[in-house]
Amino acid sequence: MTDALVEALAAEIPRVNGEPVFAEPWQARALGMGVVTLRALDVGVVEWRDALAAAIARHPFDAAEPAATAYYTAWVAALEGVVASRDAA
Repeated sequence: MTDALVEALAAEIPRVNGEPVFAEPWQARALGMGVVTLRALDVGVVEWRDALAAAIARHPFDAAEPAATAYYTAWVAALEGVVASRDAA
């Protein structure tokens, strides 16, 4: 995982007064586990961007669902896809 990907992931996190904010605890855990996993697999920015974009397309925003839930659900799906594509599961 490159420093650029770490920076890109950090930029995605919602913040209040500079501190990360998550709607639910599972979202913070998913992000933390994901960052560690992506780093261990040496995933690059382009690969992660494409995986996340595809996951968001498969799980589009639904007004009945909180935006953060939709985003992190797609985030976890993207992570699962990257891990599976590398036979790291």
